[in-house]
Amino acid sequence: MTPSKRVVQAGIVFTLLCGAALTAGGGELVFDDGFGSGDLWAWSDFVGGTTAVGPCPCEILFPGTEFFVDPINGSDITGDGSQGNPWASIQFVVDTKVDCTDQHGTPHNPGAPIKGGDAIVLVGAAGHDEILEITGRYNSSWVTIRAQTMHQPVFSFVHFRGSSFWRLDGLSFFNNGAGTMLRIEDHGTQGPVGHVEFVNNHFTSGALPTIQNWIDHVSDGMRLYSSDGPVVVRCNELVNVAMGFVVGGDNMDLIGNTVEYFSRDGIATGGHFNRFVGNRIYDSVKLGDGHHDDFFQSHMGANPDTSSDVEITGNIFMNRYGPGQPADSLGATQCLSGFEDGPKTRLRITNNVCKGDHWHGITWYDTNNSVIVNNTAVGGSDFAGLPPGSSGWPDYSWISIQGTGNTIRNNITTRNLSGGENNIEIQSGEENLYFSNWLGLDLSLALGSPAIDTGNPDGATTHDVEGTPRDAQPDVGAYEFTPP
Repeated sequence: MTPSKRVVQAGIVFTLLCGAALTAGGGELVFDDGFGSGDLWAWSDFVGGTTAVGPCPCEILFPGTEFFVDPINGSDITGDGSQGNPWASIQFVVDTKVDCTDQHGTPHNPGAPIKGGDAIVLVGAAGHDEILEITGRYNSSWVTIRAQTMHQPVFSFVHFRGSSFWRLDGLSFFNNGAGTMLRIEDHGTQGPVGHVEFVNNHFTSGALPTIQNWIDHVSDGMRLYSSDGPVVVRCNELVNVAMGFVVGGDNMDLIGNTVEYFSRDGIATGGHFNRFVGNRIYDSVKLGDGHHDDFFQSHMGANPDTSSDVEITGNIFMNRYGPGQPADSLGATQCLSGFEDGPKTRLRITNNVCKGDHWHGITWYDTNNSVIVNNTAVGGSDFAGLPPGSSGWPDYSWISIQGTGNTIRNNITTRNLSGGENNIEIQSGEENLYFSNWLGLDLSLALGSPAIDTGNPDGATTHDVEGTPRDAQPDVGAYEFTPP
């Protein structure tokens, strides 16, 4: 097995709708994201233009023909899929109008008008099928289902089983039924799922103004189960979800996605040859249900196995509680971790920024022959506006790598339990000496920071978390200093 190589084209920059700011009191949650103007989150502030990710959304180019589905003005009986005479139902089109095969090459709908390379364009926002099932449909090349207008229409659930060469582009998902919005999986009789892409889509459980609303109505974003992929998930937005991404399988790429407000895990994963690059995960929501939340956790589930050849680079994991957030809703959110599930080998964990409120900043057990270089893993309860230690959690996050043959170098942390070379352990009260704006969550290096030019060039990353090239004498941590 070898890693799959996928390339997508990049296009314009857009903004995403965040959870609304809410009023404190009566069990209500107060969100103060501070990441844009009002409830608009400026996407370009995070992933626009970095060399690792490129701007979002991704512009998908296709060589074929566009076919149209319009539930208001179309007809499944008399339509021909043209813009002037569209079909009415996307489920009808997928079932009957796509010339494809099953996993064994047996034709489905031979001679149907939609071929590999074509696009199905969904017109308008109202009236489309809320649930879409795609089972046992193998295309010769990409068939793209896309919205005519970005983030329209609205699905509640899309389910892929045993299919390939499908792409969803620019769709919106809304599900407040405590379910899952997108699921892919291999199927015992219909075959494996792979060569699927999900780009530029928006997922939300809607406005959840109280803790009870979260418990009753929050849904998972994506559950991705594939034995061998490839699967590409790029430039998607998830707001107000339980699990953000659950990744179970091999050859999956999660690149340039965002999760804001999650009540379970931002990313839960296990497998081989997976890449997690340039994702932004913010704001864990505590429900008092006993679940400990993680920004990123390697977890193989009920059948522990090995995990190998995984790249985790250029991601930002950060909690930000607004000044009105009830103290009892603050809790321990682990940042980047892999614990009990099998040995983990040949991991590359680089250029990540972790600011959580738990001692597990970057913690990996039974991890061997891996590279942990140029990360910034700091935190504690102080940034929530509380006196140090008042939340009951320590005012540090550590790097703890347990295993053999690992390179641990050029990292900044508030506690280093792993040794290595050229790592910096900062002390309480030194944060403003090292970082541009500690309380403002800007962890780029301050002018005169002791981390500047003190890294080991041997094995240092060539670019930092924002895509800035590192010079011959690299800095320590995820950011390379840029003079003002």
